[in-house]
Amino acid sequence: MTVHVERLRAALAPLPRVSLGTWPTPLVRLERLGAALGVELWMKRDECSGLAMGGNKARKLEFVLGSARAAGARSVVTAGPVTSNHTMMTAAAARRLGLDCHVVLGGRAPDTPTGNLALTHLFGAHVHVTPMDTADPSRGDLAAAQQLSARLVAETGGCWIPPGATMPSSVPGYASAILELLDQLDGEWPFDEVVVAYGTGSTSAGLYAGLALAGIRATVRAVAVSSRAAMARFDAASPNDLVQAAIDVYRWPIELAASPARCEWIRPEREPGYGLPTGASQDALRRLAREEGYLLDPTYTAKAAAEMFAMARDGRLRRGSRVLFIHTGGLPTTAAATHQESPS
Repeated sequence: MTVHVERLRAALAPLPRVSLGTWPTPLVRLERLGAALGVELWMKRDECSGLAMGGNKARKLEFVLGSARAAGARSVVTAGPVTSNHTMMTAAAARRLGLDCHVVLGGRAPDTPTGNLALTHLFGAHVHVTPMDTADPSRGDLAAAQQLSARLVAETGGCWIPPGATMPSSVPGYASAILELLDQLDGEWPFDEVVVAYGTGSTSAGLYAGLALAGIRATVRAVAVSSRAAMARFDAASPNDLVQAAIDVYRWPIELAASPARCEWIRPEREPGYGLPTGASQDALRRLAREEGYLLDPTYTAKAAAEMFAMARDGRLRRGSRVLFIHTGGLPTTAAATHQESPS
């Protein structure tokens, strides 16, 4: 397989970008877990990305805020649930760049902020909370959050960053992760499958775009962490649509239909909702910790890992295939989710 590294590099090179992360992040083999699953399993550790407490938002925000700075922005407005890793990391990135930051958080603020919410306050963001059931938001809840966000953008003149930074200018973030992996692997691509959590979609879209630009034959498995009903209610976009939007904006020289890369958007029927753990996700979190010594988070990566284990069991991941798991971070919520674990 010919890998078009320079085409990918050339597609990213002219785009506005700021420096926020510590690159490259580690690429590690999970030998015991891979042997148990019957695959060759590797993990890209983007919980080590270097912004705040790490995570996938650092890559995306380098391009999103690069575009905002190029347009002369002095402040940003973004949104997410009360537990949002995205809003916390946006607040941290804004402070790195000397920008003001407003965050609209859906849910109910606890009496004592913890985890991402505590860190968002620590970074000095202006926090606005609107009531919402984040696991099953109503259309009214979503409309109220959108109206508040629009008002803040109008009042502050801030650059609007959607939840999860899901916009065309964030897609290059994980296309750049593919370039980073190719550099780590001396220009070779050994993986058949890439498994990643799907929250709002731009991480999986970026991976798909990077593979397509480099002409790599591999499949992205994007595992949704919200319920099907909730995704329908907030009009979640497929990774394919997000990549196509970026292709249209940047005029990248690829056609997805002709690309050897593929992306499967996995929306488990029994997914209970955003932020709600399942027995399988809790088992996955414990398994990674006890078999390999790595921490996952309960909202995103534990659910993606649980689906990866299921795919290995039922044959969707071919036995002997080479699988790359993208650790997207979110670790400030891990301790809170596991504090009742018995020390067995």
